[in-house]
Amino acid sequence: MRVWSSLRSALLFLELPFLMACAGLGLFNRSALILSVIFIPIFWLLHEREDRKTPLDAPVLIILLTFAISYWVSPLQDWTAEQIARALSGIGVCYALAHQKKSFDGRLILYGMAVLSVILAGAGLLTIQWVPNKIPMLNPMEWVGNLPRLDEVVHPNVFAGNLALLLPVSGALFLWGKGWLHVIRAPLALLTGGLVLFVLILTLSRGALLAAISSLLLLLILRWKFPAFIVLVLLGLILWQAFPAIETFIKPIYWFSSAEASLNLRQSLWQRGLWLVEMFPLSGIGMGTYGLAVNHLFPMPSPLIPTSHAHNLFIQIALDTGIPGLLAWLACLWQCIQCAWRAWRAPSTVPWWIPASGAAGLAAFWVLLFHGATDAVTWGTRPALLLWVIWGWMLLLKKKIAEPSPSA
Repeated sequence: MRVWSSLRSALLFLELPFLMACAGLGLFNRSALILSVIFIPIFWLLHEREDRKTPLDAPVLIILLTFAISYWVSPLQDWTAEQIARALSGIGVCYALAHQKKSFDGRLILYGMAVLSVILAGAGLLTIQWVPNKIPMLNPMEWVGNLPRLDEVVHPNVFAGNLALLLPVSGALFLWGKGWLHVIRAPLALLTGGLVLFVLILTLSRGALLAAISSLLLLLILRWKFPAFIVLVLLGLILWQAFPAIETFIKPIYWFSSAEASLNLRQSLWQRGLWLVEMFPLSGIGMGTYGLAVNHLFPMPSPLIPTSHAHNLFIQIALDTGIPGLLAWLACLWQCIQCAWRAWRAPSTVPWWIPASGAAGLAAFWVLLFHGATDAVTWGTRPALLLWVIWGWMLLLKKKIAEPSPSA
């Protein structure tokens, strides 16, 4: 028994780094992805029965059932299987984070997310497929066009939508904290946030950039509450009054950046997505098959129009997993929002990084909902793993609130 207990403890110690490494490598390597999926139930069974429980258990179980149905109804089962495997690897990392002991130093996750944002921003400079003529006066090729390129190419909207989830981490590190360590931490947070914001601007993703900037405003309100809210309202009123004077500057940028045409296209995709949900409300159409279904049932006016996904997060999840899957996903999100809210509202006796992490989570969820209204890049894409990581982070925070550890 002593040998088994030591072996079990050693394996559980490796759970988080192993599953995170496999999920990360699984973005590019199918063998690593399969290895991740195989080991998820093994690690889960190694935990004590009481330790296995999380607030997401019931909705995740429903999501797993909808995955099976999605694979069964999909006309492209190989492609659907790969998408399901990626989602499963994310669920595994989420649970690995949630199963960490209370003694685990949560600051490591907060700092780790900031480091991850820098790594992703740097990788984006080498992998994003830049769009040169989307907005006048801002051509990313003039800024980073001479940098070396990697073989992997990522769509700027997909990259921006996921990178924007991490911008609030730098904002929270800058706004929260005290003491001499914060004198060092704040400038570093400003640098990391500046790099992330710089890459977001270069992607020219209007939705992601608006979501990211508004998340920083939300952080200001979460940090200073009512005074910050009043100041932001006054600034908003001033800008509203000044709008006619600056309209001549804004209007040409708006029209020449094809924003109106993009919105019209999205409305067409949303309508077709809702028609498909109405036709397949319980089963969905199979993960990753939106383009095929639209082309066969509700073709777009031009075959050149891209129809790979519905450009709305909630419609896309309903298409992939049916309405039951969407409701289960929303239940997971609600549970994580509650965890973030409680961390932000934690008593002043807890370490500074607990409310900072809660505020970062709330702001990230704002980005998810704001950007999700016009795009679906945090579901069914390779970077979508990041959302499950954030959810696991919030579940771990719930443990830390109950028994916070001392912190500098």
